[in-house]
Amino acid sequence: MSTTHTDVTLDRTPLVSLLPLRKGMNIADYHLLLVGEFDRSMVEFVPDSLCQAGADSSAVIFAADPQDPGHSFSFIGCDAHGLQFRAQGNAVWGNYRKVLVFIETAGGIYSFFSDLDGVDSAGVYHFRRPALLYQRKTRLRRRLHLDGQILLRRRSGESITGALHDLSLDGASFFLANCPVDPGESALVEFDVVDCGHCETVVTTVRREARSATLGDLVGVRLLLTKAQRKQVEHLYLCLEYPQLRHWHLDNPADAV
Repeated sequence: MSTTHTDVTLDRTPLVSLLPLRKGMNIADYHLLLVGEFDRSMVEFVPDSLCQAGADSSAVIFAADPQDPGHSFSFIGCDAHGLQFRAQGNAVWGNYRKVLVFIETAGGIYSFFSDLDGVDSAGVYHFRRPALLYQRKTRLRRRLHLDGQILLRRRSGESITGALHDLSLDGASFFLANCPVDPGESALVEFDVVDCGHCETVVTTVRREARSATLGDLVGVRLLLTKAQRKQVEHLYLCLEYPQLRHWHLDNPADAV
């Protein structure tokens, strides 16, 4: 299979794959991971463009229970009291009393907190109209969900091991216990993706957020990629998206990093 012209931004990717792994966070903390990527907020106002978005709209709903990884729904539309959804398949969570919702339409991605009003006899989930709604006009950059370790080497020579969280084409995030890293700091990171390859690149820290004692701090970094390193990151995306590429090698071995 040729991958030369494959779209590594993967616009057809399901909405659930664009969102970071929840990893046991409450829905308020989880939403903080993404709220900075939304450029508009609406108070007690749901736009007609969202209610009339139509059948092509998809949604992901996260229950309040930290163990819920999020499930895919179809967004049906609005009524006088709130918004309506239908589950995609039978994989739903048991309790949706308090939820965090993401909806993707042709006009962008929306997020909000809501409460369940009920599920009718046709299997439609009715949620209350949100008091605050966030919007982003363009798709979030695809995130590569990763489990494993990342090694961070600071300029001081200190090496720190963290737990990978997610990866995009220009950034990554990971958890560090007893985190000494400050925003603006540059470092070298290394990580492996099983059956796909190894990546090593310089990064700049863009944020650090306190989490639980178990998870440590969540550190977000920007990847400073050379041309060869960008090709390798794109290869990792393709490798995870297409299992048949798990043992595929880059066209030019000299480009591997």
